[in-house]
Amino acid sequence: MKDRTLPIPLDARRRATRRAALATALALVLLTGGSALAGHDDVGEKWQAQGPAPNTEGQTENVTPDNQVVGAVHVVVAHPTSPSTLYVGSVNGGVWKTTNATSNNIKWKPLTDDLGSPSIGALDMDPSVPSHKTLVAGIGGFSSLGRLRGAAIGLLRTTNGGESWTVINGGGTLLGKNISGVAARGNTLVVSVNTADAFTFPNIGIFRSADGGATFTQISVGNGAGTGLPGGVANDLVGDPLNPSRLFTSILFANSLGGLNGVYRSDDTGATWTKVSSPAMDALLISGVTSNVEFAVGRHNNVYAAIANSGRLAGVFRSGDGGATWTAMDLPLTNEGSLIGIHPGGQASIHLSIVADPTDAHIVYIGGDRQPLFNEVANPPLSDFPNSIGAVDFSGRLFRGNASSPAGSQWVHLTHSSSLGAPGGGTASSSSPHADSREMTFDAHGRLIETDDGGIFRRSNPRDNTGDWTSLNGNLQVGEFHATTSDELSNIVFGGTQDIGTDVQDLPFDLEWSTLLGGDGSDTAVDDVSNPAFSTRFSSAQFLQAFNRTFWDAANNFLGFDFPTRTPIGGSPAMVAQFYTPVRINNVDKNRLIFGANNGVYESQDQGFTVLRIGAGIVVTGNPSDPIGYGATGNPDILYLGTTDDVWVRTAAHPAPLVLSATFPGNGTGRAVRDIAIDPDNGNQAFAMNLGGVYRTQDAGATWTDVTGNLLTFPITTPRSLALARTSEGDAIVVGTVGGVYIATADDGFAVWQKLGEDLPNTHVFELEYDASTDTLVAGTIGRATWKQKKLSETIEEINNDD
Repeated sequence: MKDRTLPIPLDARRRATRRAALATALALVLLTGGSALAGHDDVGEKWQAQGPAPNTEGQTENVTPDNQVVGAVHVVVAHPTSPSTLYVGSVNGGVWKTTNATSNNIKWKPLTDDLGSPSIGALDMDPSVPSHKTLVAGIGGFSSLGRLRGAAIGLLRTTNGGESWTVINGGGTLLGKNISGVAARGNTLVVSVNTADAFTFPNIGIFRSADGGATFTQISVGNGAGTGLPGGVANDLVGDPLNPSRLFTSILFANSLGGLNGVYRSDDTGATWTKVSSPAMDALLISGVTSNVEFAVGRHNNVYAAIANSGRLAGVFRSGDGGATWTAMDLPLTNEGSLIGIHPGGQASIHLSIVADPTDAHIVYIGGDRQPLFNEVANPPLSDFPNSIGAVDFSGRLFRGNASSPAGSQWVHLTHSSSLGAPGGGTASSSSPHADSREMTFDAHGRLIETDDGGIFRRSNPRDNTGDWTSLNGNLQVGEFHATTSDELSNIVFGGTQDIGTDVQDLPFDLEWSTLLGGDGSDTAVDDVSNPAFSTRFSSAQFLQAFNRTFWDAANNFLGFDFPTRTPIGGSPAMVAQFYTPVRINNVDKNRLIFGANNGVYESQDQGFTVLRIGAGIVVTGNPSDPIGYGATGNPDILYLGTTDDVWVRTAAHPAPLVLSATFPGNGTGRAVRDIAIDPDNGNQAFAMNLGGVYRTQDAGATWTDVTGNLLTFPITTPRSLALARTSEGDAIVVGTVGGVYIATADDGFAVWQKLGEDLPNTHVFELEYDASTDTLVAGTIGRATWKQKKLSETIEEINNDD
């Protein structure tokens, strides 16, 4: 999650013109990697991908083509001889492959959609296999969205370039462990673990298998007796490209075992280790302070280590003799009225990348989080763009270092203007990739490949300032959509995302989208019924910044926007927004909105221009989530809210109170209410969901019925979203989870569940919305963007007839 604000883009008019032109059971799953259990049949149509793949006009600068971005890509592996072949692992969207990375129309193929977890924390190509088709992926949670991930199932291995995969967990040893690095060397597999479901020293550190993954032994234990490697957190694991037996890692949280924090090297593929860090490095490796350590090993016996403390780069060190001795380099800085490093956002725990140049033993490249404003730290604030290197947006923060240069002049910027800043820095076209760098490598043609929260990018001529950044995102459909809304007037999907803003589909069922608002997208809503000529869409950035209404016609042409002021009335205090503030529009009176603020519940009667606090001290769960049901035929005032493990209900207009539903089955369980769905035609009926199941009320929360039924017999790890579909063939309740989408009809009392549809990737379904005008269910996922399920009424008819 980020903390940055951007207004409605100034080029909205140009984008509108372009749109006008366009408009013409679980244990079995963990062990096998499967996505369903035997004995359950799927119903319904196949899910259809909706994109974005890619999203144009994203938060990059002068990147071709079209400033394309997608969601976060955590790791990348380049084929050693073919510049056309790349593999990437996304934070919650699985592993992907392209074989035409050098073309102008890059096509990516998803490789792991049906496996047990989409969360890729590490990826390595086995250098001992001449075909270059054996890769191992490590499952780990590295999402900027609160480290959200799927089940920690261990490793995935392919021997045929990704066509098929085997799940490896060492007989269960790797289950529950967050894998931060992997080294594949034939039958020897070495992994680093930085955290675990049960965070204790026996569950973190370095683990090694000598039998192809059948069993794993923990190498980092105690004070390192027997292996030389003490117990502790291992943030990274890298190998020497010319000596596959040589590995580097770091160990933290070993101070209680004798001050053994440090950098360690193995020369026998991880069996034994030697501490090689210098006293200067050890002084920076501080338990509870060091947030990340990343390594880069070159092809000239050179090694680089980047150490981050308290979220910011604290030291860069180089060894020219394989780690035997080390020299500190300068820190990369620019002068923005004060000296600012590569982590203005303080996010080095995830956003820190480093790679050694493949030809020059003294050159290294490093990436941080975002560009700073000029005078960012001034007090009073004088912040503004452009900054000292010509950045005009919160885009990528990357540098090139030369260890042979004199101290004080070792770094130049790798982005933006070549005429500003330090000599030799910049690009030909003042270009920059997306912010929040995660990993870098080189392709077979010597071009720099970088991944970040906006996908994957390439830098030509990285050793001088004549190159530029280009997007390699192509049709890569990865993206973390925590808010997804369907505009029934135009049959368009839009939504709020992690770090690629609020995005809008260009045409119905089109994979190409456009960015409306940068930063982190917040909750979204739409009024698509009040005026037959246009719809009104609501969106904002984090903390409800730039909260706006945009106006669109039936062909999805952008008509304009304004900024509702949310002025407090009736003695209400100013609204204090949550990072992701839940926003819900009334089902029957589209002038009315509910905001789940950090200092209470606010209601607006005029689409957000004025707000009245109606629930002081009641904080709707928004992490991100939006458990709100609001308004029904005959009672637009009825309101349901989910707060932690409670449900609150109001049955009449304010000042009628919000009343805690004392009979809700989740009370006191600690299980957060994930979502609420109200019957828009009968406000007394609503559904609420938590990790334990689904519950129905038919009397406005006075009593509840457990309708979980057989739902938890499916491979569900976390129920996340809920929708009620009222169709011509009957009603159904639909639940989105990490293990698919499930449906139960009114004919079965909403308690007999079946899996809905095929081809939906195994990732978090964070948002579900039924579009009655098109009889379509829309799903927003954390990792694989948005999807649609058509003809839901026919599916309900099929289920009811089978009964």
